[in-house]
Amino acid sequence: AGIEISGINGEVMPGQWEFQVGPCLGISSGDQVWVARYILERIAEIAGVIVSFDPKPVKGDWNGAGAHTNYSTKSMR
Repeated sequence: AGIEISGINGEVMPGQWEFQVGPCLGISSGDQVWVARYILERIAEIAGVIVSFDPKPVKGDWNGAGAHTNYSTKSMR
């Protein structure tokens, strides 16, 4: 689908995963994230599993979970 997936990693909360999209220029980053989420939902549907975008679906004080978004600029690279 041409999605620029640059990485994946497991988070602290059991069963929680994160994927990184980009780097992208301008508005294409929003398009990349939207399509990546859509594809993830369709794959989960085929596999018979549930995808949740809830940042903290399990009670507790889970560090690293909270729907964070990372940005970088040219000067940061």
